[in-house]
Amino acid sequence: MSGKPPAWKIVAAFTAIYVIWGTTYLAIAMMVKSIPPYLGAGSRFLVAGTLLFAFLRLRGQPPPTLRQWGWAALAGLLLLVGGNGSIVWAQKTVPSGIASIIVATEPLWIVLASWLFFRGGRPTLLEAAGILGGFAGMVFLIGPSMLVHGGEIDPFGAGLLVFATVSWAFGSMVSRHADLPDSAPMAMSMEMASAGVIMLLLAIPKGDWAQFSLSAVTRESFLGWLYLVVFGSWIGFVAFFFLMRHCRPSRAATYAYVNPVIAIFLGWLVAGESLSVRTLVSAAAILASVAVVVTFSPKK
Repeated sequence: MSGKPPAWKIVAAFTAIYVIWGTTYLAIAMMVKSIPPYLGAGSRFLVAGTLLFAFLRLRGQPPPTLRQWGWAALAGLLLLVGGNGSIVWAQKTVPSGIASIIVATEPLWIVLASWLFFRGGRPTLLEAAGILGGFAGMVFLIGPSMLVHGGEIDPFGAGLLVFATVSWAFGSMVSRHADLPDSAPMAMSMEMASAGVIMLLLAIPKGDWAQFSLSAVTRESFLGWLYLVVFGSWIGFVAFFFLMRHCRPSRAATYAYVNPVIAIFLGWLVAGESLSVRTLVSAAAILASVAVVVTFSPKK
C-alpha cells in the first residue's frame, strides 16, 4: 500500500463522495423510470469499469494477477451487486430521499463488520448507543405497521435497502483488506467491470432483458445513466476506494450522513417527493446516531 497521500487529495475525495453521491439517488430514480434496474446498473458498471481499465492499461498500469481479479470479483459482488444493485432495485418503489436515509445506517454496519469479522476494535459504549439509535430511527421510519400491512414505504424495497447496507459494509471491508492493485482507480475499475458482468447475468432470470426496449428509453433515464457512469462511478467510487485505503473505514463512511441531506432536498425540489415530519424525525435520529458512531469509533 502506498504512503500517506497529500491532504488536498483527501479533501477532494471527501468532497466528491459527499456531494456526488448525494445526487446519485436522484440520478438512479431517473434511470429506472425506463431502464430496468439490474440492466441499467450492470451496463453502467461494465461501461465505466471497462473504459477505465483500458485507459489505465494504455497509461502503463501493470496487468492485475488472476488472484487480484478473484478478489475484485468478490468485492464487486458485495459492494456493487449486493450493495448498489439492491439500492437501484429498491428505488423502483422507495423515494430517493427515504432510500438515502435507510442507507445512512451503513457506517453502523461497517463498525459491526469490522469488529466481528475483520479484527477491528470492540465498539465503545457510545458506539453501541449510536448503533441502537440508528436502528431505532430506521424502524420508526419504516414503521412496524408498514412491515406487517404495507403502507407509504414499500416493505420489500425497504428490506432490499437494509440488505444493501450490510452487503456494502462487507464489500467495503473486503476492498480494504484484499489483495488488489495499489492503484485505487485500477482496483475500482476491476470491481466495477466484474460487478457489471454479474449484474447483466442476473438481469436475465430477473426479466430485465425481456422488459427492456431501447426505443422506450427516455432522455431523462439516459441522462441519469450517463451521470452515474461519469460522476457516480469514475469519480465517486474511485474516491471512496481511495479513502477506504487511507482513512479509517468509519471515517470514509461519513458520506452516509451527508448524502441524505442532499438527496432529500433534491428529491423534494426536483422530483416532487414528500417531506413529512416523520421523515425528518427519522432522518435526525439516524444521522445523529451515525455521527456518534463515526466520532467515537476506535482508532486504527
